[in-house]
Amino acid sequence: MTTTQAHNDSLRLYLNDMIAVERDIANAVRGQLGDDRVQGHIELSALLDRIVTGAESRIARLKELSKEEGGQLGATIKEGVTAVTGSLAGVYDKFRQHPLSRMVRDDIAALDVLAISYSMLLTLGLAAGHAGTAILAEEGLKDCPPIIVALTGLLPVIVAQELSADAPLANPAAAQVAQAAIREAWQVSCG
Repeated sequence: MTTTQAHNDSLRLYLNDMIAVERDIANAVRGQLGDDRVQGHIELSALLDRIVTGAESRIARLKELSKEEGGQLGATIKEGVTAVTGSLAGVYDKFRQHPLSRMVRDDIAALDVLAISYSMLLTLGLAAGHAGTAILAEEGLKDCPPIIVALTGLLPVIVAQELSADAPLANPAAAQVAQAAIREAWQVSCG
């Protein structure tokens, strides 16, 4: 097998993996948009809509790149990706049974998986000299952090609202204190 052929094989595999990851996340989040609890949170609904809209756009472009590389859509997907997306699908299938805060937590985790996957695809695109893949991967990677940060910042408000529905909060400023601690932790880490 030549180096070019090996790179093309890897490229096709990674592109199909990304299609699967994006598709699974978009399908799950699309289902969440119909949930009354989500519709009651305008900011959350807007963030989830951004996830779906971005995924749909990237899926179309990923499919084009895969076809250009001779990839067969629906080809075998790596076991690791299947395990991750399968786990996410299982979590999302049950999201209506769980508090909204757990659903948002799972969305954040899914976006982390998406960012890691795009990091891998970006590296492959750059290493194989495939500019189209590298450009799309970088765009996909850059789309994740702002949504992750926004969802992470919104999560304390949702947790506090859920808790206050059951009983008065011992600390009514808990959401704001948690948000400040989260911002500080990310600033220290990302610096």
